[in-house]
Amino acid sequence: MTTNELLQQYQDELIRQDKSDNTIASYMLDLKSFIKWYEESTNEGIEKLIALDLKDYRGFLMANGAKVATVNRKVASINKYVEWLNVRGVLDKQLKLKQIKRSASEQQFKGLDSKELKALRKEVHRNGNKRDIFMFELLINTGIRVSELCDIKFDSIEVSERKGTLSIIGKGMKQRTVALNKDVRDAYEDYIKARPVTSCDYLFVGQRGQLTRNGVFKTLKKYADRVGVEVSPHCLRHSLARHLLESGTDITTVQGILGHERLETTAIYTKSTQEKMNQVLETVNW
Repeated sequence: MTTNELLQQYQDELIRQDKSDNTIASYMLDLKSFIKWYEESTNEGIEKLIALDLKDYRGFLMANGAKVATVNRKVASINKYVEWLNVRGVLDKQLKLKQIKRSASEQQFKGLDSKELKALRKEVHRNGNKRDIFMFELLINTGIRVSELCDIKFDSIEVSERKGTLSIIGKGMKQRTVALNKDVRDAYEDYIKARPVTSCDYLFVGQRGQLTRNGVFKTLKKYADRVGVEVSPHCLRHSLARHLLESGTDITTVQGILGHERLETTAIYTKSTQEKMNQVLETVNW
């Protein structure tokens, strides 16, 4: 069986497992990059893969400036594929490459500080685009992922004068409900009045129907460039997590809001909170 045929079968397996389109696309991109490197480096088929090949590839990524988080993501993708190859009998032994242990500084999240966030928020509101305002308020007040935002349909959201809720289908097809505060509800009402008439079922629309991930990134970048900050939807997610934790919200509640399956993932956002506590204790003078 050829390499391409194996990759196609693996992709079919990921689809069968109900992996999201974004997850599958990420896996396949990682695997195609690895296989290209492997074939050029060894002139061997994937059935001849050995542990040293995996270590060499990890070293290749690091030598070419890949961030630790990126390397570990690629390693995870390759490990899953290699495990599948072993189960299928393509590889006659189990292989698994260890991820790189990240330092504390590398584990810290990259969010906006209060001053940057306020400047960005003012710029979005000052522009007056009702869709962009609602999109921004929804991201910063709920911490939803960009893929979750793009997939919102009208029947997923309920808004009244005093409360609002949004039903989200997150990673692993797990559903959660997030509350919408007054800022989000007001922005929603304004957007609905200004939303163009279209047959699209999705709440957020662009020029050609459903708003895409790329469309969200471009929109945020437009405003971020004006105020001199770097931002992404995930950056806003980080910013909310930090704000909640530093405001005293317990970590398990933040875990539920963000839709994290593992508490360890949420714990990354506590790094800055820990630093702040350390700074406070340094100033104690009896």
